[in-house]
Amino acid sequence: MKKVLMILGLIGLAAGLGFARGQEEKSTKPVTLTFYHIATQTHVLYLNPIKEAFQKAFPGITLQSVEVTAGGYEALTQKILLGLASGEPVDIGQTGYDQLRTMVQSGKALALDPFIASDAGFKKDNLFPAMMDLGRLDGKQWMVPIGTSTPAMYVNMDLFRNVGLDPENPPKSWAEARAAAEKLKAAGHQGIFWGWQVTGNWIFQAMLDNLGGKLVNDAGNQVAFNDEKGLKVLEHLSDLVSNGLMPASDQGLALFVAGNLGMWIDSSFQRVNTPQQVKFGVRMAPIPTPEGTVPKVAAGGNGAMIFSTDPARQKAAWQFIRWMTEEDASRIVADKSGYTPANQAVIRALTAQFASDANYKVTLDQAARVVPWYSWPGKNSNKIAKSLRDMQEAVVLGKKAPKKALDEAAAEINALLK
Repeated sequence: MKKVLMILGLIGLAAGLGFARGQEEKSTKPVTLTFYHIATQTHVLYLNPIKEAFQKAFPGITLQSVEVTAGGYEALTQKILLGLASGEPVDIGQTGYDQLRTMVQSGKALALDPFIASDAGFKKDNLFPAMMDLGRLDGKQWMVPIGTSTPAMYVNMDLFRNVGLDPENPPKSWAEARAAAEKLKAAGHQGIFWGWQVTGNWIFQAMLDNLGGKLVNDAGNQVAFNDEKGLKVLEHLSDLVSNGLMPASDQGLALFVAGNLGMWIDSSFQRVNTPQQVKFGVRMAPIPTPEGTVPKVAAGGNGAMIFSTDPARQKAAWQFIRWMTEEDASRIVADKSGYTPANQAVIRALTAQFASDANYKVTLDQAARVVPWYSWPGKNSNKIAKSLRDMQEAVVLGKKAPKKALDEAAAEINALLK
């Protein structure tokens, strides 16, 4: 028996050495990958360490970055599509979840299913199913998540206490949030700010989802928000602004950091950098919903897609994307940003490590039950997102009545969907 075990051990050792030699041989054939990604001040905090760590782990693969410093996911999408159209190498593209359909319909993205099927070391079950689903379309996996955020409310704890509100028991319903905003206003403060400007339709979708509405019909060829539920969202925003309970602005972060705004609704991505910029306590909470129920939360954030046409670069690109889901990279995402990575082992470790951190608990709880951020079809997807942003801006700034703004946006978007 001992002899058998010894033989098996030698076989295993030989196999291991063979695998190591294979990895070494692979690394002797250098590959350069072009990686298109966002490079704003907050995004480089996690992307730069990820790139550096990957280069150390895979010295035979060089990452050449093409960076987009402004314009968000829409600008990044356009940069990638322009690169593909002009014949420039685009191997890997960071992509916002709302841009998935546009990228797939470009005909240039590679489905990841063959890579997943042929990679015995890739364990899909190690990743949150809800997050992996964000990269699926038409029955195929096109994207692997890098990090996910959700809509969340940030409370200025000092202001809450100053006006007799309990920051540990923040408002859960729209009515409760409005009442809290009235108390804050009466004391000379600003009440609440719904981050309507975030990428056009993200917060609007969250508010609509929690009313039981939706952005488009099941066929995806006509809007569905132009109804009493969509009107109720805009009327709620208009009511807050017209009564001095919400600032008529698109600068939610600046308003909150200044210290006179009680409640700010934005992305959980802000969990790390915002508290570092302020001199008051910050309490995170789920967003208020119409009736105070547990909110449906649309997934913000992004993933990585492959666009390589060269087989060797495709293989290397998959190594990078696969590595992004593993524990080392996932931990960088968690530590250096407000994003939640998809790796479940990292989530378990974070849950134990930050068991007493109420803010982190909100982030982790919500990330496990995200719903898709709607990805508009066709070449006009970014124009549609802008139309929704313009609709909300017109209402918040008092340029149009809610019904008029809703009807005009619906007509414009229906035309863009044709």
